Amino acid sequence: MASLAELATANTPLSNAAISHLQRLVGSWALPCDLAFADLLLYAPVDSDASSFVVLGHIRSSTGPTSHAGDPVGRIVASSARPMVQRCFIDGLRFESPMAEQVSSETLDTTVLEGQSNSNWTRSVMVDHVPVRHEGEIIAVLTREGEAGFTRIHSGLEREYRELFQRFAVMVEEGTFPLGRPEKLGEFREPRVGDGVMVLDRERRIEFASPNAVSALHRLGVQAELIGRGLDSIGIDDAVVRRALETRLSTITEIDHSDDLSVVLRCHPLLARGRSTGVLVLTRDVSELRSRERLLVSKDATIREIHHRVKNNLQTIQSLLQLQSRRLTSSEAKNAVAQSARRIGSIAIVHETLATDATDEVDFDSVVRRVVKLVQEGLTSPDRPLRVEVNGGVGELPGEVAMPLAVALVELVQNAVDHARPGAGASVEVEVARDHRDLVVRVRDDGAGVPDGFSLDRDAGLGLAIVRTFVVSDLGGTITIGAASAEDPRGTLVEIRVPRRRSDPVVVG
Repeated sequence: MASLAELATANTPLSNAAISHLQRLVGSWALPCDLAFADLLLYAPVDSDASSFVVLGHIRSSTGPTSHAGDPVGRIVASSARPMVQRCFIDGLRFESPMAEQVSSETLDTTVLEGQSNSNWTRSVMVDHVPVRHEGEIIAVLTREGEAGFTRIHSGLEREYRELFQRFAVMVEEGTFPLGRPEKLGEFREPRVGDGVMVLDRERRIEFASPNAVSALHRLGVQAELIGRGLDSIGIDDAVVRRALETRLSTITEIDHSDDLSVVLRCHPLLARGRSTGVLVLTRDVSELRSRERLLVSKDATIREIHHRVKNNLQTIQSLLQLQSRRLTSSEAKNAVAQSARRIGSIAIVHETLATDATDEVDFDSVVRRVVKLVQEGLTSPDRPLRVEVNGGVGELPGEVAMPLAVALVELVQNAVDHARPGAGASVEVEVARDHRDLVVRVRDDGAGVPDGFSLDRDAGLGLAIVRTFVVSDLGGTITIGAASAEDPRGTLVEIRVPRRRSDPVVVG
């Protein structure tokens, strides 16, 4: 399904600014939809004479039944089928009109007959038509489509909510809704209409409070009568309400009554004819959510502390191995111990990175450069300078992938240094990248190249055996070893590929 912007660009003459306004409207219309107890649809004209309309958006209320079982978005509707939508767009007037819904017994398709009755229709649908105005021009029509009032009895709460919807409809008609950029608190703590609603007048006095709003205030210790009183008079700071009235933006705050009790207040200013007429306040008791967040924060801190301690222990082992290496006389033994120290150091680098982040993601590009530097410092000597160049990047990786890849990279770079051109000017190139499927690590040296008849299964030393275990067995990847260039037989290229998702099929290289 195409996005609103794509549908509008392909089917309407609307400007980019008008489309942006409609995008913000659709991004904010969950609140008026819940107040409407019905579906909201957004119609935009396909041509300048409004002979047909395209449905750019549709949302169902979480407080009432839907009038559209299917998805109408993207549907082209002729004005002859919805003449009231055309009238609203052309005249710029907000009004209600009935529709009769008829179901064909042969096709079971739902047909809407506007402004007329039919012996086959099963229920009546009342439609509010609201012109959507932007910068003084009508650019679309917003409809509220739900059951007609005479089909059932509305409760007092529902009548209050429908009146609130009408106040938002006025704002849509005048171009003041959606509001500007709202204050943010956290998407998982955002209150909805069902969580609790209060309405305050211009003097910040409470005109209406839903049962759930009353219950939320009870959590804060408020037992007094609410109607006619301001929040400050019942012991709640009303700065968030004052900000909404002064800035005409949606404001939010979280009130902590104790360590175990927290209530969120989201304030939406109500506007008419260029002035603030009141504030709609949504309330939500987030005590349980806050308790869970505190537990998660505690767990995250514990996990980071574990990574930190593991890193310290690994660095201690690395230091002991380096001390041991200095006491050895055999060059072969010294090299073996030094290689083990670098392997442990690479694992410590990953744990150190994880210890500084609350997630299990590692900036692998940073790890690559630190690992390369670790190897370079350990193998460079005055009589044998070494140049290691790092190119590319893959971004963040899960710790379970970054750890074995880091150790594999240490082995590949150490192996490349061992086989690089002897004497001055030895050069190794490391490249990391990702494509649509794989993470790719390539290590090139400028040495003599791959020996004739080389077999990874038969001729691999300890380093390549470690790489193979991590890459193939642990990560489900592949290893390819060959000439660095088709034109030049010198130099070796080792390429490892690891699926970006563990569920991806493995390609044998």
